[in-house]
Parts: sequence; C-alpha cells; structure tokens
Amino acid sequence: MNNVTQIKLRRPTREQRVDTIVESARKIFCSYGFEKGSIVDIANDAGIAEGTLYRYFDGKRSLLDEVLRRHYETIFYDIQQTLPSIKGHGNRLRYLIRRILLAISSDRGMCGLITREIRQFDDCQPSLAQELNRQTAVLMADEIKAGIKDGWFRKETSPSVVCDMIGGGLELIGYSYMKTGKTIDVDGVTEAFSQVILSGIESEKSSTESMANLIARLERTADRLDPT
Repeated sequence: MNNVTQIKLRRPTREQRVDTIVESARKIFCSYGFEKGSIVDIANDAGIAEGTLYRYFDGKRSLLDEVLRRHYETIFYDIQQTLPSIKGHGNRLRYLIRRILLAISSDRGMCGLITREIRQFDDCQPSLAQELNRQTAVLMADEIKAGIKDGWFRKETSPSVVCDMIGGGLELIGYSYMKTGKTIDVDGVTEAFSQVILSGIESEKSSTESMANLIARLERTADRLDPT
C-alpha cells in the first residue's frame, strides 16, 4: 500500500486576505475609475468570490477609503521620520512640497484617482482624501506659524493663504500629470515653487542669515581649494 503524503495548503490569514483585496481595489480603481470599477472586477482580480469580499468590506466606498488611507499613510510616515531632522523652517516647507510632488509623480494612477474621482462626493460627506489633504495642509500651516514665531517668516504672513497657494499649485500640477502623463521634474518644480513662496514670506532676518551662510560656505570652499 502506498503511503500518500497529503500537503495541506495553508489558508491566507485575514490580514493577508485584506491586503490582497485592497491591492486589487487600488489596481481596479486606478485603471477604470471609482464609478466604472466594480466589486466583481475587484473580487476577480483578488481571486476570491464576490461574497467573500463582503466579509471584509461593506462596499466600494469603504474599499476606496482603505486604498487612500494606505497611500497617505506611507507619505505621513516618511514625513514623520524625515521632517524633524531638517533644519530651517524654509527648508522644512520645501521638503513638504517636494514630498507631495514625489507622491504625485510616483503613481499616476493614484494621482488620477485622487484628482479626478474624489471630486464627485458631496460636501456633506467629505471623502477621506479631502481629510488627508487637510492634514497635509495643517503640517504646512504649523511650519509657517513656527517660522513666524521664530522671526524667519514675516509676521503679517497668512498661513492659510500660503497653504491655499501651495495646495492650488500642487493640485494643478497633479491634474496636468494625470491628463498628459508628462514627467514631472520634481527637483526643478520644488525649487521654482519654493522660491516663489519663500521670497514672499521670508523676513529680513532669514534673508540676512541665508546670505551669511552662503558666504561662510564659499569661504570654506575657498580654504579647501587654497594649496597654501
């Protein structure tokens, strides 16, 4: 009698199943849009029955929220890890602008989902993307307020106006990228954007300090080049 070894396949854990469903939802929503992408499409891509999907999510809206939450979670984690190590309010504001541009340019599908699809929801029920964008604006506003308090930004600066200008500009860049697919020069756009914003809000103290730092760097470079 032959002994047949039976290999019992290990079932995916709940966490693994959720990860698979969310990744399939991200793929379908980015490819077809929120309205056209269906639960059936998502279930098929995830390799599960439609009924199984409803054990984990109650519909497309909750799936969309989880896709967006995970997308922004990566961005916020990076900001939390990096921002405290950057010196200077202007440099930290520049970093925030660059980090958002990186998020836009790294995933055109998500850029399109956020830029185009989220607008359809009524203001009476703001989308998660709107709330997460608001949290990003709060980070910028806090940095501007701190800069005003420390004297690096002009005291008459309006954090809300500056954040609206930054947010509006970044939204236009995201919309253009979503429509055309033209590669974004992240470093170039960051620098151009930052120069326009910072030149309007930096105080005399900041400008004087920046010039002093530039002179000091030039002097150190000259010393290294001097053979004597």
